[in-house]
Amino acid sequence: MKADGNGKKLGANVWTSVIIFGLFGQIAWVVENMYFNVFIDRTMPLEDNRFSAVAISVMVAASAITATAATLIGGIWSDRKGNRRKFISIGYIIWGLVIMSFALITVNNVQNLGIKSVQTATVIAIIVVVIMDCVMTYIGSTANDSAFNAWVTDNTAGPDRGKVEGVLAVMPILAMAAVFGGLDWMTQDTYLNAAGEEVVGWVEGGTKIATGNWTLFYVLLGAIVSVAGIVGLFTIKDSPSLKPSSDSSYRDIFYGFRKSVVKANKNLYLAYIAMGIIGIANNSYMTYLIMYAERTLQYPNGSYILPVAIIIVTSAAASVVFGIYMDKAKDRRKFMLPLAGVYLLGAIGMLLASPLCFEGQTPMAAVCLAGFVLMGANLCLTATITATVRDLTPPDKTGLFQGVRMVFWVLIPMVIGPALTAIIQQFSEPSGSLDINGNPIYNYTPYMFLIAAVISVFAVLPILKLGKAPLADMTPFAAKNAENNDDLCESDE
Repeated sequence: MKADGNGKKLGANVWTSVIIFGLFGQIAWVVENMYFNVFIDRTMPLEDNRFSAVAISVMVAASAITATAATLIGGIWSDRKGNRRKFISIGYIIWGLVIMSFALITVNNVQNLGIKSVQTATVIAIIVVVIMDCVMTYIGSTANDSAFNAWVTDNTAGPDRGKVEGVLAVMPILAMAAVFGGLDWMTQDTYLNAAGEEVVGWVEGGTKIATGNWTLFYVLLGAIVSVAGIVGLFTIKDSPSLKPSSDSSYRDIFYGFRKSVVKANKNLYLAYIAMGIIGIANNSYMTYLIMYAERTLQYPNGSYILPVAIIIVTSAAASVVFGIYMDKAKDRRKFMLPLAGVYLLGAIGMLLASPLCFEGQTPMAAVCLAGFVLMGANLCLTATITATVRDLTPPDKTGLFQGVRMVFWVLIPMVIGPALTAIIQQFSEPSGSLDINGNPIYNYTPYMFLIAAVISVFAVLPILKLGKAPLADMTPFAAKNAENNDDLCESDE
């Protein structure tokens, strides 16, 4: 395999594993991050539909806490074993099986246990979803957030890291496209419109009479994730430099939060802070995006798939091109501030591309343009920050730092972001439609994008502080990473 100016290129086996586990892991997270929210909203309506946002916010927060705990433990566990491969492959198999189990959680099944009150059964069903979401998250975070992310850090270095980060940044979007385009139709409800006709998908002024085929939805998606894990048993390889670490101890579970560690890696923690702030902004709208597009923007019957697809394709292409360009730059930091500015403009654009400025259905062109700016900036900024985080992560403590990463990328954003929107959701307007129990269904407010815009401004401070550090301090482990990369490429050939 040809060597470039900074070492050997990554082999086909590494790229195959990056794509398989990056994509199918994100498909599982699309279900967890977006469709569990829709599942509660559409199949478990409370008497006041506005409190569905609160229930969703609680579920997201519980999941974030679980994910962080799992990653803190899993990072040390995989370091001690010196084996990411089994954690990833077996973890994905179990992950898929748990996803399948959600097919059994329905209000009717709870009532069949002897609960007569529909609202009581609904609350119980929501609680079961929250608990099972935590179970799924624990397994998924151990396999993906902990083991797979540590594996990526182990197996990438030098000029290829930006390319890998660009590809991984696109995976959540490709996963959304796959799930939206291929399986979203299974989740569509059936309504009676004003004329008394049955209509599949939300209709303004309609009355819901049936929910979607969630059983088939969960079974298919769970099977896909499990199959990926089975494939991984035969394909994924650990880095030759990865060895069992007897130095890693569960007593070190809070290693990354020690004052001495933070002080010794201050640039890494500035990158974490920037990551966390952008994460809060993202979660203020991503959590409720499907319901917002369907009801507030008035793209019923899955028609929101078209603008989502356009935004996905264009922003994903921009991210891949940007990743290649970023690899050629000596200093990644120069991209961060401009991208944060573009993100702010995109959030403001999405705020304006709404019923605040348009009557009836919001023009798709306006949503696509604003969505491309917001999502494109988000993907490019995410790739830049995560590549920086990997550059600044001590190679011999990769697993220990995965939990710290989760605190800033998952725990803080997913607790704060959805909660902010859930609060302002209490002032939202009814959509004019009724749920399956005859209660009013409320729209989701476009002001969630104003929250994202305001929050994103706070990312400027850590970005500016990062910009003041000497360039050499931004790649302190370059020599070690290059050595690991050469070992990996020789093994992969």
